[in-house]
Amino acid sequence: MRAHCTKSRTAVRSGIIFALAISLLFMVLLGPAAAIDLQDPKFQAISVSPSAGSPGSAISVSVTASDDVGIGGGVVGFESPSTGIVRYVFLDYAGANLAGSFVVDRYDTPGVWKPVYIEIVDTSSNIFAATGDEVDLSAGNITISNPSPDSAAPTFTSLDIPNTQTNPGGKVSLSIKAADSESGLASAQVLWSNAWNSLQAFLLYNPKTGRLEADLYIPIDQSTGNYTLSMISVLDQQGNEYLLRITDSGPKMPGKDLVLGDSSKAPVAGFKDVYPGDWFALELLFLVEYEVLGGYSDRTFKPKNNVTRAEFAKMVCQASGWTLTQPATGSFTDVDTGHWAYDYIETAKAHGVIGGYPGGIFKPGANITRAEICKMLVVAGGISLDSAGASFVDVDTGHWAHAYIMTARKYDFVRGYPGNLFMPGSLANRAEAAKMIYNSYEYLGTQ
Repeated sequence: MRAHCTKSRTAVRSGIIFALAISLLFMVLLGPAAAIDLQDPKFQAISVSPSAGSPGSAISVSVTASDDVGIGGGVVGFESPSTGIVRYVFLDYAGANLAGSFVVDRYDTPGVWKPVYIEIVDTSSNIFAATGDEVDLSAGNITISNPSPDSAAPTFTSLDIPNTQTNPGGKVSLSIKAADSESGLASAQVLWSNAWNSLQAFLLYNPKTGRLEADLYIPIDQSTGNYTLSMISVLDQQGNEYLLRITDSGPKMPGKDLVLGDSSKAPVAGFKDVYPGDWFALELLFLVEYEVLGGYSDRTFKPKNNVTRAEFAKMVCQASGWTLTQPATGSFTDVDTGHWAYDYIETAKAHGVIGGYPGGIFKPGANITRAEICKMLVVAGGISLDSAGASFVDVDTGHWAHAYIMTARKYDFVRGYPGNLFMPGSLANRAEAAKMIYNSYEYLGTQ
């Protein structure tokens, strides 16, 4: 059975599904001399078997498509007839068509589940994507019968916010205690507002704690002042909603309003050594919010500290969203299986991002240079080398990383110093690494 998930229809065309579809391509290895393929695959037909089912029924989904090079994978989203929940079925290419399956859940809403979204990816990462309004997907309709669907909304108990006072660039942790005795909790949304602006948090269910949780990162340019709690929404897995709107004449929830103070001295993302005026603050906030970078236990980021080769391997893996590999035997004699970065180093090596030194060593504790970072980012991004254009005065064509540095410069991953200097052998600190990871973020994970 292929794994599936549920989301609201508003997420149908989100970048999340794009990323999930791209992840199907990690198994595909293209030779360095392969011709550039810019043609998107073509959708031809969809079918399901059987076209009707009940809880426990296995439904097979088949999609016929064509491509000039080869099909890699795909995904189809089926929408519930009443709740708007979309179930995504991921498809593998089986030689003649794309195939996947799912099992009707005991709480699925009865009626006709219609395919509302399809995405097909070829082996060169070209994507065909369309909604059911753009292509005819009606042959994929599935009629589900269920005498006992989940139609009950979740119950809400409490909203917990340990610290309601912060600053623009700061962080607010929150959790919701709720319950759902049938399909289970899925997500929640909390809204605060004032006369001019609003803040919105999206929470996901954490099975380890049994609560809906989130960290709300306040934008650096968010206006200061008081933000009044105005809405709480909790969804279960079938889209049933508990909704509480807090109005002047309605219920109140004391102690849950947010207060944003002076932004000029506000720590960014909870780090007491990073402030909104810092040249890397916006990029760092983004990377922390997407769990690419973190800090230390004393609530510092230490932006001026140098970055080791092991640390940057972890950063690249996190930014790329790669599934970590855990081989029984390590690739380097100085990185044993107990090393804190063993999985990250092996994963980066498996993706061709890192190599080693003579003697089979990696030097995980050595500080990384700006040139080494360029090579890792270009390779991780799957970008073809391009040495065209004027070079930095301190990076001649004979430099081992010349092509990587020039390519990274072309894609704006890195910039130089006054006097057209790059300083390839200089060590990169954590602030510089954050900036370069951010600049290359849209390319990482596509390799």
